[in-house]
Amino acid sequence: MTALQPFGETAEALKFDVLTDTRAELAESPTWDERRQCLFWCDIPKGLIWSFHPETGRVRDYQLPGRVGSLGLCESGRLIVACERDVLLLDPDTGEITYVLTVQEDFEGRLNDGRVGPDGAYWVGSVSDAPLAEMQPVASLWRITRTTAKRVQTGIKCSNGLAFGPDGNALIHSDSVAAWVRHHRFDPATGAVYDGRIICTPDEGAGRPDGAAMDVDGVYWSAGVSAGCLNAFDTDGRLLGRVPTPVPHPTMPCFGGPDFMTLFLTSHCTSMTPDDLSNAPLSGRLLAARVQRPGFAAPRFKDLTS
Repeated sequence: MTALQPFGETAEALKFDVLTDTRAELAESPTWDERRQCLFWCDIPKGLIWSFHPETGRVRDYQLPGRVGSLGLCESGRLIVACERDVLLLDPDTGEITYVLTVQEDFEGRLNDGRVGPDGAYWVGSVSDAPLAEMQPVASLWRITRTTAKRVQTGIKCSNGLAFGPDGNALIHSDSVAAWVRHHRFDPATGAVYDGRIICTPDEGAGRPDGAAMDVDGVYWSAGVSAGCLNAFDTDGRLLGRVPTPVPHPTMPCFGGPDFMTLFLTSHCTSMTPDDLSNAPLSGRLLAARVQRPGFAAPRFKDLTS
């Protein structure tokens, strides 16, 4: 196991292992379910959600009716899922899908990265279908309950990197195309956000910010999707360390396992040629490494009450 504390300007590579035979085109939203002791993640363009049980090695897949941007855990044991512009509930035991609501945007696109907050709501952002270089700041960040969808922030190109602090008092959010990371104070009782401030602007070489996770000390681990690395920032945006990954396009980390000291990692291979894939054969695979600093259990969506 590689020591990651204290962080320096660089850090030695973690030892990542391949967990399954699955290969996603664009894998995202790894989410650890501590009740089932399994990991869920999705392949956005294929509309697939997978589950993996480390103890048994069992893999199961679920086909959704459109592109799946992200998912989260529910109080009932179901998953809340962003599918195109719809928010759905999926029962992993039966495969039953329940419609919740549709998010209204004024452009062609879909819901993207999302995470359940300590307020019991599903926080999810959107992204347009425009080519990366042509994206305009038309996307939004939404707060979803069982019956409502509230637009919280506008002026986003590609909403990503949602993570809540271990004490529930901070929300960090990023834009993968505009390449900023923003910190907010957060009220876990009401879901109100305050004092949004950009804390860092990682560029192409440093690793544009994609999906992210927070550890128990409040360190924000951001997938540097353009630079093959994980960037670890404190809540003021100071770079604590940069960890190389065995894939050129990591998309999102997640802490899990019985002790929350396993770091799961997804990635994509959407823009890679056959030669690229031969040089980076782990792209699109589910990876994991042991770390020294744990994460914590994810909050659950309040699907049992309105």
